[in-house]
Amino acid sequence: MEWLKKLSAAIDYIENNLDGNISYDEAAKIACCSNFYFQRIFSYVVGISLSEYIRRRRMTQAAFDLQM
Repeated sequence: MEWLKKLSAAIDYIENNLDGNISYDEAAKIACCSNFYFQRIFSYVVGISLSEYIRRRRMTQAAFDLQM
């Protein structure tokens, strides 16, 4: 269960930096694994690739910003 906490912390990092640069290496460092392994585990747990997740979250955020 510890790895889920680390993955959650990495997702928090991604969510907090949606409007800026997101370093895959930094996210992997937060999750305490390599960049390659982080992207594989992320895809397995979430069901989509890391880049697709970031793209979708940014699009969702942009849609909310346009509604305001």
